[in-house]
Formats: sequence, C-alpha cells, structure tokens
Amino acid sequence: MAAIKNLIFDLGNVLYDIDFKKMNAAFESLGIEGIDNHFTLHKSNQLFLDLEMGFINEPTFCEGVRGLVKLPLTNEQIIYAWNALLVGFRKNSIQWIKDNNIRFNTFLYSNTNQIHCDHFLPQFEKEVAHYPFESLFKTPYYSHKMGMRKPDPKSFVYLLEKEGLTAGETLFIDDNEPNIIAAESVGLKVLHLKEGMRVERDIEVYL
Repeated sequence: MAAIKNLIFDLGNVLYDIDFKKMNAAFESLGIEGIDNHFTLHKSNQLFLDLEMGFINEPTFCEGVRGLVKLPLTNEQIIYAWNALLVGFRKNSIQWIKDNNIRFNTFLYSNTNQIHCDHFLPQFEKEVAHYPFESLFKTPYYSHKMGMRKPDPKSFVYLLEKEGLTAGETLFIDDNEPNIIAAESVGLKVLHLKEGMRVERDIEVYL
C-alpha cells in the first residue's frame, strides 16, 4: 500500500461549518418558501450549478433568483440570504493542517462560488488567523474557477494531472458521499467525513 503523500480537502463541513437551515430561514425571512426545492447539498437548480462553475456572475445570479421566486428582491437581500449558510471555520481542523503541512502536499478542492469566497476568505483573517486562508494549501481549487465541479470524475483527474499527483498516494477528504464515490473511481484514497467526525480526530488512521 502506497504511503499517503498528498491531501485534498473539501471545505464545507470538513474545514468550515455550513448550515442549510440557516440559509432556508434567511430566504423565508424575505418571503421565499422552499428554497431547498432549488438548492441543497445533493441537488441544485441549473442556476446554482452555473454559479458554482463560474458560468454566471453575481448580478446574473441575483436576476435568476428573482426569476425563480417571482419577488422584487434587491441584490443585497439575495446575497445576504445566500451567505447565511456560511457559519464559520473549524479552528482545530485548520490548526491540524497548519501543524502537518510539512508532512504532506496539501490542497483544497471546493464546490463554491465567488460570492461565498468573498465572504469566507476575509472571515478567516478576521476570526481565525492573521494570514490568508489559501496560504495553508499548495494550491486551492474552486469549482467556479475550474469550470467543473464535484462529483464529476473529470474534475479529480484534472487536479491530479495539473499537480502531477499519483492517485494512490493522495487522500481526498469530503463529507458528501457522491464526491467520495467519484474520487474513488479515479483511484484516490478517500476519507468520508461523516457528521460528528473531525479532521483532527479521525484522519490519522487513513494516513
């Protein structure tokens, strides 16, 4: 069995807590019922997929949301509700990465979008540490900059080839089972970080 040399971390509910209930409540406060019919962890309206793959920008996204919900909301109201699912960083998990960066080549691969990046990147330096979040990783990969997203197996192959990584020497950590299955399909070692698990407690047995 090949030794693990590389780590690829998901962000949401791995290094950063997200809560779809908070987002749903924020949209409900604006008069929108059932936003989870359009966007959840496991299914998404094409509008949200397009945002996460960088095919549309913030104004186009906001116009699309207004079209979905048939309400005259401002861009600011939509962005506020959209960002409500962003809770905060798991500081102990971040510290584990910082402490182990010499042991491994460390990467980030997140399905996200520019709106959320504009929120959580400054949040890190305000609430966690006085250095950029992205400096924890050799390379951060975001779906909206790649033009592809998990669980597309091609996205994992793209990352491996771009970085020159051997799949069998690389551990991918994610909370979403379809992403884990896709990563395994291209030969990556995987850690399915289920509810209640934490990187700093549970990763060592996989290394």
